[in-house]
Amino acid sequence: MTTSNTRTSIEQFVDALATATAKVLSERPPSKWTVKLDDSKTPFAPGSQLMTLLLVAEPSKAEAAIQINLESTLVLAAALTGANIPASQLKPEHAQVVRTALAKACDTAAQLLQTQVQLQPSKGIPWTTAQQFSMTATDGAAAKVQIQVLFTADWPKAALNPAATISRAATGKTVNVALLEGVELHVALRFGQRQLTLQEIGELRSGSLVELDKLVHDPAELLLGDRVIARGEVVVIDGDYGLRITEVL
Repeated sequence: MTTSNTRTSIEQFVDALATATAKVLSERPPSKWTVKLDDSKTPFAPGSQLMTLLLVAEPSKAEAAIQINLESTLVLAAALTGANIPASQLKPEHAQVVRTALAKACDTAAQLLQTQVQLQPSKGIPWTTAQQFSMTATDGAAAKVQIQVLFTADWPKAALNPAATISRAATGKTVNVALLEGVELHVALRFGQRQLTLQEIGELRSGSLVELDKLVHDPAELLLGDRVIARGEVVVIDGDYGLRITEVL
């Protein structure tokens, strides 16, 4: 048996992904899904129509992939929308529902590794697979889904942390800031801002509306003190607000 001290980051992620996927699929009553890792790899049959989603780790850009076949995509789309979807009527919006659910599960699982991930549609896998895992999801009734998770050898840590060492060109010295990485800093999420006069502030009451300077689809900002350090889109993770980073400044 592999202990928690010897499990690789990939094994920890896959375990967390199975748990998170079951939770996401079970959000629509009365479904109660379970997701288990298969003891052996069960590849898809040759010629299967597959949905391939690249799982890109940030900031390293290392890639993994999730694959499900057409039959599983239909089952998941039906479970997530509550509609019976024949194979001939699978539409892009149905596939998007499945991608959104898997992205939510991946976001939750990636928190264990203290990293962020982006799930992107792809026509195939542009690299050689180093590790492969098979998962089976069932709803306790007739629904059954097979999911393949494939990894490169260096996922999710392909790139060095650029903040680990700061060079001082003028002196030729370097400062190792790794010693400071455990220091906690307060960051804030800003949806927008607005300047108000003192009179307008004094007129605020319960139910008052304050219009911000951002449109609904504009990126939210992550602030460290008064400095914007990143932008992204607001998401909901287990009932809490979160930020999916799209730009680091």
